[in-house]
Amino acid sequence: MTIILTSCDDDENNATLLGGGPGSSDPNNVVAGDGFCGPQGGSSALGQASFNSGVTTAKLDLDGNPLGQGQDPDWNPETSGQVNGQAVNSAKYAYVVMSIQQMNASGVSLGDWASVTNPATGQSVYARVEDKGPPGGTGEISQAAAGAVGIQQVVVQTKEGPSTVPVGNPSVVVQAFAGTSGIQGDCAQLATNS
Repeated sequence: MTIILTSCDDDENNATLLGGGPGSSDPNNVVAGDGFCGPQGGSSALGQASFNSGVTTAKLDLDGNPLGQGQDPDWNPETSGQVNGQAVNSAKYAYVVMSIQQMNASGVSLGDWASVTNPATGQSVYARVEDKGPPGGTGEISQAAAGAVGIQQVVVQTKEGPSTVPVGNPSVVVQAFAGTSGIQGDCAQLATNS
């Protein structure tokens, strides 16, 4: 399955700028048109990354996606962050997951800007830090972020039950930028210049 995304939100009307319309909550057909945009001012507005995962293996987070139940043994209907008072849907929004320890060490907070880069393809996407994960976890990204950087997904049967996993051994670099949550989105800034 190939997933193609353009991410754009922060304002409900921004989806129409790209002709995207509403994204899909179907984990088997992720076509977001209303995920996060890039930051106003692009990468220069973000400054130096406060957190850099280095090259790590991508792990998929399905939290917030109502159809993720039964597709991920660790699925949670909620995310630590919210969009319009609702959980951040993994299928619609490019987001990253950081542990509390990583956030404390780097000064990053929920809502701060992040970027996800696939070093194998060079594809990058802006994201937000929208969920907290277990200590030491690195490289956990939303379905929308994975799809935006060319990482394919498949549901496999594990001893814990069905699980949505990236295909192959996909690598990502996750960067997060402390103190950037107040920077508004700009749909002209869809991908980082990494």
